Amino acid sequence: MRHARFTLAQVHVDDVELPLMQADLLVVRRDETENLDWELVTTTLPTASLPQAPCRLVMAVLDDGRVLRGPALVVRSDDQRHVFRGAGQLDGLVVADGLDHEGEGEGPG
Repeated sequence: MRHARFTLAQVHVDDVELPLMQADLLVVRRDETENLDWELVTTTLPTASLPQAPCRLVMAVLDDGRVLRGPALVVRSDDQRHVFRGAGQLDGLVVADGLDHEGEGEGPG
């Protein structure tokens, strides 16, 4: 199993920017599956909770400004904490992230 953790500078949920205090994205590649597992946990300034529903995430990585994007589901949400579970491909990963599968990296998306 390989994983990568990203601290995010910005997160947009269906084109609406969250007022972030903190956001961490964890991406895991398990040997037994071709698909990546990914989860985003955010803490925001007080805002409305999000409905438990599918959404589209666009995220900017703090370290290098790179943009990651993909479909997700809202797992939990209250006025400040929001948890999303990846529901498909996460675009924007590169080989240097260490998540390649048998020598093949994820495309830049």
